[in-house]
Amino acid sequence: MKKAFFIILSFLVITLVALFYVKTDKNIELKTEDNPVIIPQSENKPENYLQITFLDVGQGDAGFIEWPNGEQMLVDCGKDSKVLSGLGSVMSFYDKHIDYLLVTHPDMDHYGGCIDVLKRFEVGQIIYNGVQGDSEAWKYFWDLVLENNIENKKISAFDVWEIDGSQIKFLYPDKEVFGKNDNDKSIVFVLSYGESDILFTGDAEEELEKYLLENYEEYLDVEILKVAHHGSNGSSSEDFLNKVSPEYSVISVGKDNYYRHPSLRAVKRIERIGSGVFRTDMEGDIAFKIYQDGVERLFE
Repeated sequence: MKKAFFIILSFLVITLVALFYVKTDKNIELKTEDNPVIIPQSENKPENYLQITFLDVGQGDAGFIEWPNGEQMLVDCGKDSKVLSGLGSVMSFYDKHIDYLLVTHPDMDHYGGCIDVLKRFEVGQIIYNGVQGDSEAWKYFWDLVLENNIENKKISAFDVWEIDGSQIKFLYPDKEVFGKNDNDKSIVFVLSYGESDILFTGDAEEELEKYLLENYEEYLDVEILKVAHHGSNGSSSEDFLNKVSPEYSVISVGKDNYYRHPSLRAVKRIERIGSGVFRTDMEGDIAFKIYQDGVERLFE
């Protein structure tokens, strides 16, 4: 009985090993005495795409960009450590490096979680608008930047960066920014990959939208819009939306938030231009694959 058992077990092991080699070898070699025959197997090459995930961080902004070559950018971090669980869903557990951390402006719901990010990850470069916040939290964040000798780049002029076949066009700030309205100091940029463009707006309000229309109209027609200021009624003006005309509009917003974002009026204005509206408070993380020839919305 034992002998029969070991014979059957040996047969199963040999079969499993044979199947393993058949599945992992790119070519299967069938040999006869006189003539070996090689049967080529199809190669499962990774698809070439850029992925953007708008993370559900509650009432705040956080967007994660990963290029085909593996480079990564985090755009804002929400207000607290919730961003870490969001990053855990889009990054490998052993990946402790983020190439670029972009802070659109020093409002707590955009940079607060960046403190936790700097404690957990090695960050290659900080991108910011040149404004130093006056809160204790911002001072603590910036002290971490300096203590870790992280390179920091101030955006204060129109600029174009090229990363792995894509272009980032920094539209604003295109000058030194002053004044009390931090929202209209937000970094605004367009990410272009293949035939698609994605517009990141921070908390831009109507005054900044008008400025962008006057100075950068040629860059504003995009496929994906990160809706400004969590869908506030003071943003997403009709003229701006008509020019941007996105296929997809993403609102990063917290459920039952104190500010009652998004504004119903703003949502209606977006819907009137024929754009799909996607909200993190209703759908959680919202992700897209950007191919050379189009956009694919990802669903869990």
